[in-house]
Amino acid sequence: MTDGPVATLDEIRSYFNGKADAYDDVDAQPYWVLSDELLWSALTEYVLPRLPEDFRFLDAGGGTGRWSHRFATARPDATGVLYDLTPAMFGHARAKAERYGYADRLACREGDLGRVGEELAGEGFDLIFNFHNVLGFVDSPTDVIKQLAGLLNPGGLLVSFVPSRWHAAWFNLTLGQTAEAGRNLEGRGRFTDTMPDMHLFTPEQLRAMNEDAGLRVDLTTGFPVLLYPGYQETQISGSTRSLAELLGDRAAFDEVFALERGLLGTADAVGRGNNLFVLASRPAR
Repeated sequence: MTDGPVATLDEIRSYFNGKADAYDDVDAQPYWVLSDELLWSALTEYVLPRLPEDFRFLDAGGGTGRWSHRFATARPDATGVLYDLTPAMFGHARAKAERYGYADRLACREGDLGRVGEELAGEGFDLIFNFHNVLGFVDSPTDVIKQLAGLLNPGGLLVSFVPSRWHAAWFNLTLGQTAEAGRNLEGRGRFTDTMPDMHLFTPEQLRAMNEDAGLRVDLTTGFPVLLYPGYQETQISGSTRSLAELLGDRAAFDEVFALERGLLGTADAVGRGNNLFVLASRPAR
């Protein structure tokens, strides 16, 4: 069971306040470029075709708006709400929206995901997404999934992209941190000693949480599965040398992407994913 406090709101807010100004520098790290392109590929294939015209989205824990930006620019008909705990993070999202001309379509709201159902009560969304460590930092992922499910319009989609406990254990073992790897397998842990503790997940656990919230699980996958990040990729800037050399070559990047992309829908590969991807939907009335 992963539910229960992992860090205080002040600890989480302080952690992300310290990263806000440089957070988008991850766009320069070749490994995360690969991961982002795989995530966008999954969204393009499995999510975007199912959304209605003029759809409304909620970027739950959206930070600097990296993914709100993708949706808002790919679909000029879309409107959305970016909801985040840290004003220093979503201040960058607001600036990005102004710079790229969609500020009238994206509202930025400060709030705690533990109360999102109450704070956004009465609003409806066709798409809700939470990416990377967002669900890991809430006290009760089960409760947050239920609250998010309650904000979906009939037929609406909930997409979660979250840290895998098995990958975290592998990562910490490569650093010789056997005790931390043991914690990871129990569903808790972290990747660096400067980050707060967080929840870690398994595919089956994610399926159960979504089903318990009354949603239908349409897809469970995970990626990247063939190439994992090194310690340097846990930092805002810099890259592990071997990854930078491999992925810094455009032809090699494209080959790796093609290999990874070919495994997106392969159920047997899900558990190897660095992050786990779950697409669930609210049944239409």
